[in-house]
Amino acid sequence: MKHKTLGKVGSTGKVTNNSDFDVLPMFPLDKPNRLQVKETTFNTYDYKLFGEIKGVDDYFDLIDALNYASPDDEFIIRIHSGGGSLGTADVIINAIQNTPARVHGYIESLCGSAATIIFLNCHTHSISPRAEFFVHTASSGTIGKEHENYASIMFDRKRVHKMIRDAYEGLLTEQEIDDVLKGQDYYFDAEELGERLEAYTEFQQKKFEAELEAFQKEQEDALEGAYTKPKKKKILPS
Repeated sequence: MKHKTLGKVGSTGKVTNNSDFDVLPMFPLDKPNRLQVKETTFNTYDYKLFGEIKGVDDYFDLIDALNYASPDDEFIIRIHSGGGSLGTADVIINAIQNTPARVHGYIESLCGSAATIIFLNCHTHSISPRAEFFVHTASSGTIGKEHENYASIMFDRKRVHKMIRDAYEGLLTEQEIDDVLKGQDYYFDAEELGERLEAYTEFQQKKFEAELEAFQKEQEDALEGAYTKPKKKKILPS
């Protein structure tokens, strides 16, 4: 009987395509084949987020790679940036939150403003011994009619306040977050940042577990309700 091999076998004896049906060359028929081997491949992306964070079109390569990554892929985002566009940071953060890959944030040296929010949204974190981390509220300006400027400023204020509270919860105390929103700047060196990151990781883990427990309870309640027999309607005599 002839054996069918899926894909082309190269000089190394391994199948060269990446199909789910890749196999190694067949074992002799006179021996039972109890061990099956499947090769897996993954990519490690090393991205340098250096300098000012500018327009989103400068980061299409990173965003596309995150969007099309596989669960086995890994990303290292190396940061040396004092911040920049919050809008661009939002798009990068969305890609990090939605990717099935694992994303590790590493502070090479400077990490400030919008760059800190990108860093904290990575799945895991590490810092160099020379890391610098600074937090402050957003800066902006508008040009237009007085009522237009007022509406724009009030909208931005609401959006930025929510972003800051969500981003730094667990890293800063509630009082420190309130201070940032009032204009206070905070600077941390590598030693203090390392201590705060440990507390931040623990806080995020507990938050995740609480949200998961609440979700499971909601599903259980919904399932229990689905199996509850409806009461029979009473038919009144005519």
